[in-house]
Amino acid sequence: MKTAMKTEQREAARPSTSEPVDVPWHMDNPFLSGNYKPVLRETDARDLKVAAGHIPEDLRGVYMRNGPNPMFRPIHYAYPLDGDGMIHAVYLDGGKARYRNRFVDTASLAVERRAGRAVYGSFTHPEPIDPALFLDGENTAPIKNGAFVNIIRHGEHLLALNEATICYEMNEALDTLGPWTAGTAQPVRLGAHNKRHPRTGDLHAIQYTWREPIVKFHRFSPAGLLMDTLSLDLPMPTMVHDFVLTERHLVLIAGPAVFDVEAMQAGRSMLQWRPDLGMRIAIVPLDGAAPTWIEGDPFFVYHFANGFERSGQIVVDYVHYEKFSFEAGQRSTLRRMTIDPVQRRFDTASLLDEDTEFPRINHLHEALATRYVYLPVASGNNATGGFDALARVDTETGAVTKHDFGRLAIGEAAFVPRPGGTREDDGYLATFAYDAERDASSFVLLDAGRIDDEPVAVVELPQRVPYGLHGNWIAGTRALP
Repeated sequence: MKTAMKTEQREAARPSTSEPVDVPWHMDNPFLSGNYKPVLRETDARDLKVAAGHIPEDLRGVYMRNGPNPMFRPIHYAYPLDGDGMIHAVYLDGGKARYRNRFVDTASLAVERRAGRAVYGSFTHPEPIDPALFLDGENTAPIKNGAFVNIIRHGEHLLALNEATICYEMNEALDTLGPWTAGTAQPVRLGAHNKRHPRTGDLHAIQYTWREPIVKFHRFSPAGLLMDTLSLDLPMPTMVHDFVLTERHLVLIAGPAVFDVEAMQAGRSMLQWRPDLGMRIAIVPLDGAAPTWIEGDPFFVYHFANGFERSGQIVVDYVHYEKFSFEAGQRSTLRRMTIDPVQRRFDTASLLDEDTEFPRINHLHEALATRYVYLPVASGNNATGGFDALARVDTETGAVTKHDFGRLAIGEAAFVPRPGGTREDDGYLATFAYDAERDASSFVLLDAGRIDDEPVAVVELPQRVPYGLHGNWIAGTRALP
């Protein structure tokens, strides 16, 4: 069955730009309130107002960011594991900016559009669904694929990614084209975070499932064709949100956040923290040699900034949690892990002892030795309780430089290379900023080399942009007609 909606069907289903921005329902869940509250309106605005600074004339491309944005009032909701994908995009060309946002039209969202309500439960609390709600050939699984976690480009393919399931191909205008098959007969499954090898241009991707204790690594050619797949066994089905790529290795760092069907049947979350299982690390040579396994005390990690090889060791910069939990108030700090594959051991050291998440580097240096990590931090001075500063951490000297956003709240910052730049920090940082007093959002560019300077540009957006997850700079994309 063809899963991509025809253009006229998409336009008919799209909310009118005259409708209110916010969804018409309310929930007390803090991750569905304030600037987490989803927006309904899909819109397009040209020639945005530059409120401060100026947009560099030589920047041509688009910053796209994805995030969970449920269209209908959820039955259950576990942030950041549930929702409908919505892409917010700012196109830059010739010193001008244009904004557009669109839902990712997944097959799961199509089921709920027909029903006019939420029919899926949560990733952690699945709900049985009436089979009559599905059309012939549709996937009747009780877990929703919202394709809301990330948006990347590989080759000529623009992909909206979910958590270790099929992803959806988009075009530059944010129309949903359908599930990505990567040159195969069926949609491929891959995780939210995937790595491009700096020498070969191959894309390495990860896949896991709640059904089996297996993690798969896929390799795609620079053109986007599936080349091969490697499988690794774990003690239990495990959530592995991210992984590490170096020039010569894949590195799986699996904390014991496991899927427990018996817990789900007893009314508890399907995701459980099992510290008795310990931490398992696999060092997988790209040349096909056998992996090296390392065990240690458990901790949890969502996101890695980067990994690289130095003097026979593997260096990994990442955000550290003592455990996996949905409870608020957990500390998450930037650390450096040093892995010795020969001695089969690892140790960690603090790089930034402040609450943080969403670490990024200059993606052109991925899997190579990097010096700078950029990530939002929470000082506690923001009325929203969110991230209110962007930090640049020099991992060689320990120096930390910040841009204080004051009352504004920000999210992840993507690196935007300066055309013709040669240094690792030669570029900009792009992020969305939210002003709770005005209930309004802006697009901000900072100089990555002088992060504490005034913004390079602040661009007013035509509507509020809710907090999201991950995005990227897609270079070379011209402004839409």
